[in-house]
Amino acid sequence: MNKQQVCVIISSYATDYLDSTLLGLTIKSWQQAGYDICLVSHSPLNPDLQKSSKYYLYTDENELLTFPSISNTTWFCQTEGFKYQTNWGNTMGKHSYAILKNIQNSLYFLKSKPYTHFIYLEADGFLSHEDHLIFESKLAEVDFLNLDYWLMMEYEGLAHLPVTDFFAGRISHFYSRLFPINTPERYMEISIGSGGYSLESFFGEMFIKSPEGIGHIERSNPRKLFPNNTWFGCSSNGTVHVPGLQNIDWWIDLVKGKDEVDSVYIIVSQSKHAFNTVLKLFTNGEETFTTDCTTGSLVWFKNGIELEKTYRLEQWCQGKKIKQIEYTSEQILENEWAFIEFH
Repeated sequence: MNKQQVCVIISSYATDYLDSTLLGLTIKSWQQAGYDICLVSHSPLNPDLQKSSKYYLYTDENELLTFPSISNTTWFCQTEGFKYQTNWGNTMGKHSYAILKNIQNSLYFLKSKPYTHFIYLEADGFLSHEDHLIFESKLAEVDFLNLDYWLMMEYEGLAHLPVTDFFAGRISHFYSRLFPINTPERYMEISIGSGGYSLESFFGEMFIKSPEGIGHIERSNPRKLFPNNTWFGCSSNGTVHVPGLQNIDWWIDLVKGKDEVDSVYIIVSQSKHAFNTVLKLFTNGEETFTTDCTTGSLVWFKNGIELEKTYRLEQWCQGKKIKQIEYTSEQILENEWAFIEFH
């Protein structure tokens, strides 16, 4: 493959030093593989990161979406005894239109440069030398420079959800398909066809259900394509794997019991690491439930729920509050995509 025809777009929304560190490693790994880098961000980046890439684009367009209906893009855990399903309080995908603007801005810029194709990834897409060889062999197998798009699949079933933090294609093709989507309303109108408002839902509608041009769908995802890469962060669950670090990689949730109207379940998702934590539930600002909890396996606690109340769940670790969620009783009971069910 002639790498002079390909520019790597790295999209970033760096919010802390770890994000910036991973971004620097990702930039270096792709530079060492011989690619030019176009770094695009909707959060300010330090000057060293800006200068590390051939091109740097910045915009303050960071619009969070407000969904007009419930998104059924879910995460779930199921055993013989129970099923837990959630849509994170209908928040999954709120940031996705801002990411789409990053992609559009970089394509608009690159279409006037001497590249025909791009590879898109996010700030935690660090690849080792061995992983680059795997990836380039995949591109060579399908004659990438004669394709309009190259996508991997995260999930295929009731919805078609391609991987959106690692894909590639022809600059002109993606520009012509994506640039007309210039309002949040139009974005949501398209993406809800796959049941949610995430960027995966949007890409599923645009490139899987309504494909144009010549392309290739890799029936895999990055975690399977690069099984030996302990760094690789391209993951639907948002977990960035950094060797030697214990990631605080769980979340908390408040959901109803399936077909129950008088109960709320406190959920602590499973984690790869064990931490001692404290859970505190507040009802209308008054602490009504407290318990110690050790992360690892998914755990739940049952509590009564009253109408016209506001419930806030806090999680504390080593004396510091690290997570907090808050919903009204109506939001919990009316959220049909978030529940726990026992068999």
